[in-house]
Amino acid sequence: MKKFILSSAFLLGTYIFSNAQEIKIINYDNNTVDYGKINKGSDGKRIVKIQNIGDKPLIISNINTSCGCTVPQWPTEPIAPGKKGEITVTYNTSNVGKFSRTITISSNDEKKPNLPVKIEGTVIASETLPNIKK
Repeated sequence: MKKFILSSAFLLGTYIFSNAQEIKIINYDNNTVDYGKINKGSDGKRIVKIQNIGDKPLIISNINTSCGCTVPQWPTEPIAPGKKGEITVTYNTSNVGKFSRTITISSNDEKKPNLPVKIEGTVIASETLPNIKK
């Protein structure tokens, strides 16, 4: 009887840990959105592609930002296992200079329930980079 109980507990534990959801950023290395050099007043919107690499639905509950200059939008519906979703991040490009901000994605990911994503770049006065579209 003890062996049966221990075997059942082991199998249940294996099932619980193998059936998880996990978020992965798929279009930015090291979870860093690098804007590079951009013109003042240019479009600060970037798309962060994510994928649920687990085998349970992934639910993003919130995204916190390190300042009000960065505005995120995220999917409200669960992301099915193996499926992709998008998070839109808009940085306010009205101030010239280097910037480094963080958004923190809160989800039901058991390994990384609060995943930080770095947002960085340099806003340059428009006349400095004439070939970059606004």
